[in-house]
Amino acid sequence: MKYRLKQKIFSLTDSFNIEDEQGRIAYTAKGKLFSLSSSQTLFDHNGSELLKIKRKYLTLLPACRLLNRDGSEWLIRKKFWPFWTSRFSISTPEGQLEMTGNFWQHEYEIRQQGKLLAGISKKWFSWSDSYGVDIYAPQWTAQLLAAVIVIDRMQHSDKNSSLGDN
Repeated sequence: MKYRLKQKIFSLTDSFNIEDEQGRIAYTAKGKLFSLSSSQTLFDHNGSELLKIKRKYLTLLPACRLLNRDGSEWLIRKKFWPFWTSRFSISTPEGQLEMTGNFWQHEYEIRQQGKLLAGISKKWFSWSDSYGVDIYAPQWTAQLLAAVIVIDRMQHSDKNSSLGDN
């Protein structure tokens, strides 16, 4: 399934609309205006809460937790090495995932033991951050889309991001 993540331009919080292949809003991610915890919530098209994205403090490198509605947790950490790539590890109850991207940070893949779970491509010329996401593991759609939001925040930590390492 293909999705398009588009950051809202005129928003006081980090908010995203996520459209499906037909251009309908399938998910929304909303941050809180006066939140000390730098959290966001992912909602489905009916407005039901699916998960929360929370920054993990007291870590050497940026990290965020995805707190799922069922109580399970995913942990996303930026990797330090090598410098010329963007690499993240994603710990899930179902095992370890790896997210890798190119030097320019515009193309990513999320894999588990070599199996492609999602392909992500950032739109080059856009007023706001916009990503195309191909999901190959539909059981994890919400979590994989939330992971893209987390990576975007970590990559733009110097641009007033609520999830960055400021």
